[in-house]
Amino acid sequence: MGCMFMLNLIPKPQSVKTKNGFYSLSKNTKVYTEIELPLLKAEKDENADFRIIKDSNFEKEAYYLNVDENGILIKASGKEGAYYALQSIRMLGRFDEGKNKVPFVEISDKPHFEWRGLMIDESRHMFGKDAIKKMLDNMFRLKLNIFHWHLTDDQGWRIEIKKYPLLTEVGSKRAYTNVGGWGSTKKDMREYAGYYTQEDIKEIVEYAKERCISIVPEIDVPAHFAAALAAYPELACRNLKREVLGYFGGLIPKKEGVTDWNRPACMGKEASIQFIMDVYEEVCDLFPFEYFHVGGDECDMSEWKKCPDCQRVMKENGFKTESELQLMLTNKLNDFLVSKGKHMIGWNEILQKEGVNKSVVAQYWTPQRDKKAEEYVNSGGKMILSKHGAFYFDMPYAKVPLKNTYTFNPSKCGVKKENEKNVLGVEGELWTEWIRSADKLEFMAFPRTEALAEVAWTDEDKRDYDEFVERLNHYKGIYKALDLNYAVDRVAMSKNLFKRPNILAKFHNGNPDLEFNSNEEFYLKGER
Repeated sequence: MGCMFMLNLIPKPQSVKTKNGFYSLSKNTKVYTEIELPLLKAEKDENADFRIIKDSNFEKEAYYLNVDENGILIKASGKEGAYYALQSIRMLGRFDEGKNKVPFVEISDKPHFEWRGLMIDESRHMFGKDAIKKMLDNMFRLKLNIFHWHLTDDQGWRIEIKKYPLLTEVGSKRAYTNVGGWGSTKKDMREYAGYYTQEDIKEIVEYAKERCISIVPEIDVPAHFAAALAAYPELACRNLKREVLGYFGGLIPKKEGVTDWNRPACMGKEASIQFIMDVYEEVCDLFPFEYFHVGGDECDMSEWKKCPDCQRVMKENGFKTESELQLMLTNKLNDFLVSKGKHMIGWNEILQKEGVNKSVVAQYWTPQRDKKAEEYVNSGGKMILSKHGAFYFDMPYAKVPLKNTYTFNPSKCGVKKENEKNVLGVEGELWTEWIRSADKLEFMAFPRTEALAEVAWTDEDKRDYDEFVERLNHYKGIYKALDLNYAVDRVAMSKNLFKRPNILAKFHNGNPDLEFNSNEEFYLKGER
């Protein structure tokens, strides 16, 4: 294998042979390619020292890379493998840091999981096109291929829907924002607003596609629906005029005596079901990827219990519990999405009632063990793993230190070894209740995303946490070169067991920026 950490390469390749020597690239180095690569300037000279050869024997994302005294040779079947090989060269040669010597090396490589994802929630806080493109660039750097875009929730509707203009005219704006953590009742009284036009969406989808990244939209139903209800209150069981939520749960609704803030869409009104279908129709047209996320989590069904429309539908269908209303919606949405050529994804709560169509992909996130989810994946259901203790990147490092992410394996979600074939892959989640800036978004994401990338790409028996940290330390020059904020070691590793409970307590009870601010102090001392 050679001395891997000196290769400065993340994620770790499947097979590496190192050799003595370096090949120097210059701006005048000619590149010949048999694969169309729009992001690469290439020549037609087959005698160029840098050659990319099309070989249909390779799997879609696999590649072969050889660097020696004769130059650089890449073999791949298409643009994905070729681009991933080029990213490896970029990292090996430390091009972003102004260097240009690529070590002699022979690599045969392909990903462990087909689904290598990162989710960003832009309902709670929106970062805009430039920040999203920057994150896509860094996903490309790390060979991640799925961007899960959470565009709607209680605190803001962020995507233009032509048929329902009030979703953005009303639903994209909130009067204030809860600040200070779950245990705080403080409010920033400035209006918070913003959304993506359909042209913006198309631009970002194309930008991602150029970088071999597919975008999964998430339009959350039937719960996490308050922004939609602010715009169209008649879609709920009770037609109540309420504003978009400025709080995320926590103490403010308790203090203000609001017990029904997480109100779902009415399952008894035909207009409510039609609204969801209409929205999904427009969103499907904007996102060509074959997967679509419907959310489906944390649904408060108490309104359905008292709603005459919901109760009528239950009686008509012979339903005994309100959870069957959600199952009805889940299967209706699945049928609709299948008709659009798409696979439906939902959070693992959708599995609580028997009868979910086996074509549905479940995304396992919950901190507590979910036996229904385990039964689903072990009986042939497809699943994406986003286990809270490893992949919830909005949590402080004191709760989800870097090692938790890196040492994850499917057995921690109850997946039996023989059923790992049912796991599409893994995904990191960046919920943004307490992430107000792109700078903090990056701090929470890096270096966790490097660890995620290696879990997603590299076979488990080839991974070693201590060796990864050593490689990461050689790799860190990339952060400064790319103007990326990141958590320094003493924050990301979170080894101090005595400080961790204190950090967690403050995160939940008044200071969600404690680690972020501490990181800045270390940065000012030159530790970045």
